Amino acid sequence: MKKGGKVPKLGKRAQSLLNSQKENQEYESKQPQTADEFLDQGAIDEESGDRWLGSDLAKALRFYQKAYNQYLMAIKLSPNSTLDSYYNASRLLFHVYNQYFKTDGVSVYDLNNVEDAISGGEDSVVQNLSEIVRAHEKAIDVANSLNVRIPLDLLFNTALVYTEVIEIQQENESDNFDSVLEYGYKTQGIFQNLIELQTTELQKFINDLNEITNDSSSTNNNSTSSSSDTSPQEEEFTSEEVLQPPDVFETIISAYRLAQAVLENISDSNSQLVSSLDMINPFLSTCEAVADDLILNFGERNNKKSDMISSITQDNVDDYLICKTYIKGLAINEFSKVYELWNSDELPHTPERYMSAADNIQTMIDRNDINLNSASSNQTIAEFYWKALTQMGNYYKQSQELLNTLLIEKKKRPSGTDDGIGSIISQISNIIIARSDIDLQRSQLQNYEPALKHKDVLFQNCKTFLKNAMNISNTTGGLRERITEKLQREKRKAEAVMRLCMLENKSSLQELDSILGRQKWTAELPNLSKLGYFDAFGISNIVVPTDF
Repeated sequence: MKKGGKVPKLGKRAQSLLNSQKENQEYESKQPQTADEFLDQGAIDEESGDRWLGSDLAKALRFYQKAYNQYLMAIKLSPNSTLDSYYNASRLLFHVYNQYFKTDGVSVYDLNNVEDAISGGEDSVVQNLSEIVRAHEKAIDVANSLNVRIPLDLLFNTALVYTEVIEIQQENESDNFDSVLEYGYKTQGIFQNLIELQTTELQKFINDLNEITNDSSSTNNNSTSSSSDTSPQEEEFTSEEVLQPPDVFETIISAYRLAQAVLENISDSNSQLVSSLDMINPFLSTCEAVADDLILNFGERNNKKSDMISSITQDNVDDYLICKTYIKGLAINEFSKVYELWNSDELPHTPERYMSAADNIQTMIDRNDINLNSASSNQTIAEFYWKALTQMGNYYKQSQELLNTLLIEKKKRPSGTDDGIGSIISQISNIIIARSDIDLQRSQLQNYEPALKHKDVLFQNCKTFLKNAMNISNTTGGLRERITEKLQREKRKAEAVMRLCMLENKSSLQELDSILGRQKWTAELPNLSKLGYFDAFGISNIVVPTDF
């Protein structure tokens, strides 16, 4: 139940093109001829895709495909002189990957009239991760060949792509941890370089700003002009985009998520953990020092120049504290210490905190191969499993209560400002399903007296949770609900219904087709089969028809 959050950055050239396009709408009608014109048109088409993304995924993807074609044409016309086109093309590939493959509930292959985008050809905007990696590395090579500084946004996006490679290694059954470490060192090097460049640039901006402020004060003290006048230098800083403390802080948090991805790949809690910590600990010490300095000087409560320097919000700080704690927890293999870590009063009282705490325990369970089978023959393991599951359930309950409060607050707002309600509904439904899974596991423990004593109650709880998850997933997200939020709610409903079908022994092909529809239940079947705790309900006996 981990958060996503990899958002590739739009380069300043592309952003300025979009801003100027809004001032000069007649540009759209002009047919591009040169590399620069194709680049400009690509930025315009991409912005159109972003506008449609909230309501029509297929139309958005068609615009993204048009934009990608424009970027490729710009590269074709000027292969060795335009870094912007390489950068925009690589960034767009990763953006599409995140929106259409990493967004829960979205199936790009179910969309209509997007054949060009999903054809798999070299000019398709839908590409696998290895091609996205190559596109970013090519953009860096172009920057080096032109002897120009690699754009900070390109470094940031490349680090995010590498982090994604590490994250999906968890799904790779070959368990190649050497590959994880290789990418880990490579990505860590990019982040380290990026943080050094960003902090240097930020310090230069602050020094320049202080110098301008001092000069302005001196001038005002020796003139009769109004003290409210803004100096030309301050106007320049106001009108230009400059690196701000939240930009550096975002990089720090992303670096912590890299460390998290590496540690989550550990299957051997001894040798792999040692080699991972040897790699990440010195780097994270540097990150922590930079982050703490940023919070001290530019946190919402401390920033004395908030009119010119952006503040780091409390939400950003909370995210940072949770990331730090999660990584500490991943380095621990003792339940009591993990429990103590997450119950610290210094941590923010947010839904993300308790979801991360539950994820931390689940990772420890998986890393030690603890499951119903291993617990059935060992009472010590059974007791540990019971206590760990119980604590996870408590964390999920706390997270659900906080999300329920947030949902009520958002629903009280005017209908035009109810963005994100559908996402909160999906999160609540997801947590309720997780609580059902926990009680299902607890109800099946055979070697532990409390489990045997409460078996029937726990099993009934499972079904009640699933019905609640179904009901809340049917709740709409309001007038401004994005299509992705609706799809996520539908995905939660399918997950809950499929589970309930298994628990109520409604698992024949006819019943599943009637209740869920074949497309939905066949999509859910592989996920449930991997869990192990639906084996007792005959899930392995369900065979997808060959004619489907």
